[in-house]
Amino acid sequence: MNENNNNVQYYEDEIDLRELVMALWKRKKMIIAFTLIAAIIAGMFSVFVLSPVYDTKLNIVISMPDVYHTRYGEYKLPITSNEQYINLIKSNDVLINTIRDMGYTEVSVEQLAKRINIGSLDAKSNSVQNSFNITVSADNPEESHKLAQLLFENYIEFMDVMVKERAISHYINYFNVEIMSLENSLEVEKETLAKNQELLLQTPKTIDVESNIEVQTQLNGDSNYVVPVDIANPNYIKIENDIIRNKQSINGIESAIKKYDKYLNELEIEKQAVKKYYETGRTEKLQSSVIGIVENSIYLPSPPVVPTQKTSPSNTLNTLIGAVLGGMIGVMAALVKEYWF
Repeated sequence: MNENNNNVQYYEDEIDLRELVMALWKRKKMIIAFTLIAAIIAGMFSVFVLSPVYDTKLNIVISMPDVYHTRYGEYKLPITSNEQYINLIKSNDVLINTIRDMGYTEVSVEQLAKRINIGSLDAKSNSVQNSFNITVSADNPEESHKLAQLLFENYIEFMDVMVKERAISHYINYFNVEIMSLENSLEVEKETLAKNQELLLQTPKTIDVESNIEVQTQLNGDSNYVVPVDIANPNYIKIENDIIRNKQSINGIESAIKKYDKYLNELEIEKQAVKKYYETGRTEKLQSSVIGIVENSIYLPSPPVVPTQKTSPSNTLNTLIGAVLGGMIGVMAALVKEYWF
């Protein structure tokens, strides 16, 4: 008996599905109204409030060598991976120069960095990735295209100056150390030369040993007279050879120092050119005679094109989302009004 009462109570409390559908059908105008209003509001918000976004794509190929060959020698580049190279496109110097060239006055470095997206680095397991997709965003297609072009130009200039500046500093330090080492070696060689010259003066050319050669006549073979012969001192000969080697070594060291001094003078001019480049606010290209490798190692297989349609927001998608949310709110409002009130 108690079990039957419980079942009756359960069915009385349960909302019948058919009743629920009928309740929603009864309030269908309310649900449709909420849906339409929300869709219209979402669509208008997407069209008139949200700023359009246009994307310009850059496909950058990087094939930087491990060693930088110059007339001053080989310089091992400190960056070892293409991923590190491509990440420098969002470095402060590149962004600051791009902001200046674009004429932005209210765009910060952080804001511009958010407009630049580096594609996922999906390098294959058996090869090194050297092609990267960069997406540059702006409010209109022309601005997006111009921003992408200037960004790449400033990136190439930044990389070129960075590599040259580091190479110049490396060679200046290297040649200064080499000159100091050569000057020490030169001093040692000169001291050794002076000692050998002094020792040569104290060493006899010949050995004081009696040695004669008997000279015979051609007619009868009899000995007519004896000629004394001097024997060369091997110590004297050795010291003479040491002196010759000392002089050759001194000439070689002095030639090397002279060459390195010439290189340092040239590198000092290059260093001043880099300093002037920074002091003038990077308004002009770096005037350097050091051969660059960046322009041939980082390039675009094809130039960027002006986008023909915006990337976001999607007015259709936003309207649909608004309609769904409006419909859900309308259903909830209809149920509340039907069963609560």
